[in-house]
Amino acid sequence: MVKSMTGFGRGEATGAGFAVTVELSTVNRKQFDATLWLPKEWLSFEARLQGLFRTGIVRGALKCSVNVRPLSDADAAAALETRFRTVCDTAKRLGLKGEPTVSDLAALAAAETETPPPEPTDAVWETVAKAAQAALDKVCEMREAEGGRIATDLHKRLQGLRDLHAQIAALAPTLPPLWRDTLRKRIAELLPDGTALDAATLEREVALFADRCDISEELTRLASHFTHADRLLEGKEPCGRPLDFLCQELNREANTIGSKCAGSEIPRLVIAFKTLLETFREQVQNLE
Repeated sequence: MVKSMTGFGRGEATGAGFAVTVELSTVNRKQFDATLWLPKEWLSFEARLQGLFRTGIVRGALKCSVNVRPLSDADAAAALETRFRTVCDTAKRLGLKGEPTVSDLAALAAAETETPPPEPTDAVWETVAKAAQAALDKVCEMREAEGGRIATDLHKRLQGLRDLHAQIAALAPTLPPLWRDTLRKRIAELLPDGTALDAATLEREVALFADRCDISEELTRLASHFTHADRLLEGKEPCGRPLDFLCQELNREANTIGSKCAGSEIPRLVIAFKTLLETFREQVQNLE
């Protein structure tokens, strides 16, 4: 299945009095590269999360943010009340004078730190994994949708390359006769008036030229590469890397054809072929 390397997803899960939110974003990268931001108490979950993400993402730069908060505002309020009563009781035990006020409560709320996340137990991991899986599913859904659009575009560009290939193939048989006429004219201009042209020598030169400019093998390999590209785009495995390599092979064959057919109309078509191929390759580099 064709997938883009760009995507975003957000997942949430609750458990043990906490809500866990996982946000994922992916962009282009030759290898799989994950950067995770976790509460320091949950750093032991990092390897597990990377393993989970690898089940859905083969290639690309992934950024993951994991946040945890109390399940409700009521829980946070209850925790603040408990701390405020503790402060009041401590003040009484120490014999400090004065009654607590709303201002004191507000100051405590402003000064308190975030509620620490629960200990990284297996039960907590299940909650984190559930949120991470939900985020991963959304990322994969977005990457598949974008990949489908890219695949449609690539098929159109591939058809354009096939059309240029057909034009080059149609011109290839005309090269020897064209070279024969050109050679005959040049020799006639160089020979003294009345000197006969050796037909056998001319045909031998034309035969040598025809052998040097024969591009049948290159045309056959190009056709084979087109078929391979179709199979990759219609397959179920990630195809970004194989298609990128295939673009290199297509470019190599085009260069050979251009060098063999200098002085004809074919180099012009080769330039158009390579220009279109470059746009094809730019799109391929967005694929997983």
